[in-house]
Amino acid sequence: MDKTRYIEVSLHQRHATLSKDGALIVKTGASTGRSTKERFVVQRPEISEDIDWGSVNQAIAPEFADAYFAALKKRVVTGDHFCMNGYVGSFDIEVISTSPWHVVFAKNMFRRHFIPELKKHIPDDVKIEVWHDPHGKVSDLNLGMDFPYEKAIIVDLAQLKVGIIGTAYAGEIKKSAFSVCNYLMPKYGIFPMHSSANCLDDGDNSSVLFGLSGTGKTTLSADPERFLIGDDEIVWSETGISNLEGGCYAKLINLQESHEPDIFQAANKFGSILENVCFNETTREIDFCDDTITENTRGSYSLDVLSRVYDQSKEAKPPKSVIFLTADAFGALPAVARLNEWQAQYHFISGYTAKLAGTEIGVTEPQATFSACFGAPFMPRPANVYANMLAEMSKKYDVTVWLLNTGWTKGGYGKGERFPIPVSRRLLKAIQSGELNNVEMKKHPV
Repeated sequence: MDKTRYIEVSLHQRHATLSKDGALIVKTGASTGRSTKERFVVQRPEISEDIDWGSVNQAIAPEFADAYFAALKKRVVTGDHFCMNGYVGSFDIEVISTSPWHVVFAKNMFRRHFIPELKKHIPDDVKIEVWHDPHGKVSDLNLGMDFPYEKAIIVDLAQLKVGIIGTAYAGEIKKSAFSVCNYLMPKYGIFPMHSSANCLDDGDNSSVLFGLSGTGKTTLSADPERFLIGDDEIVWSETGISNLEGGCYAKLINLQESHEPDIFQAANKFGSILENVCFNETTREIDFCDDTITENTRGSYSLDVLSRVYDQSKEAKPPKSVIFLTADAFGALPAVARLNEWQAQYHFISGYTAKLAGTEIGVTEPQATFSACFGAPFMPRPANVYANMLAEMSKKYDVTVWLLNTGWTKGGYGKGERFPIPVSRRLLKAIQSGELNNVEMKKHPV
């Protein structure tokens, strides 16, 4: 079944509305961001020593997980359910959901074809499954075991499956699949990154931009003079960099066509999904500045609708520059800084930035946070595994590493002002062109 049919079913079920431009408007209920407290990783013996257990990767017993997956699968396939098959990177993935619009999301976000260069490193029998029931509850599964929540995201890294119930926030599907890939990739010598990337039309002079949600990965990688590789999930092999995904999941709050024309046009097309946006019920006009539902409004769209996308069937060349995007909430960091090898390791491990409003449930204004690898929630292995891969790759390919502050200046949040997008774009362009390599620099006290 193609996306059009799934969209029709979503409209028929009254789970979605069409905007004036044909995009699918959906609401996710109480869950408008990732549910971090309800996310668990199955603690199976064969992977136990490989995982960085703690508040991010919360352990859950295999006995509970086995019962949970058996009951969830039965519940999903017993009623109406919808499927998609594709690839995340070069791993096969299947998403089975009770919600048709979530399968449209999966079709937007995952790839239709694998990348041949990556497939050479990966066994053919590796397949990720995502079982998804957004409108059910854990108690509906009748497990006969105690569980403190009515929603759950359970990730089984040993058996390569994910079970999601009780949350309609579509980002859980993509981020769970990403987490499985981030566990698997280092086994095959491939460095997974929570980042965006772009390059020139021939794949040369590529750049990787690390950052948490809301720090500018999607916005800054959409450059009218360069070609987008991907906006959130990039992998770096011995032969180049490529995109795990087939689409983008962009933050839409305060979206303006004049500032972000590519994202604006892509989000407002048939086949795209507008998540938790406010709109005029009569005209179906979207108000991207209205945060009544959440500040974490999102748009899901296929890379096919963007005009300047690098060939997704092959790798781009290894990067010339790596940029750490940090939304400094205190206004302490400079606008841009070049990092030496030690500083690059330090900032990658510490991952200082701010959680921006709405990206997680309960976050209503920027909060300073430290997220290892600029993506700790999605990196199951200890941070040093990924940090060592970054150091090795950067040294091998003579990569320059930069810190770019997309947060606040002249004082912190509430006092100063946030760096305007055009300023961040100009600084990034100077990094990518090599212009900043030739200017006088001074050591910053921070």
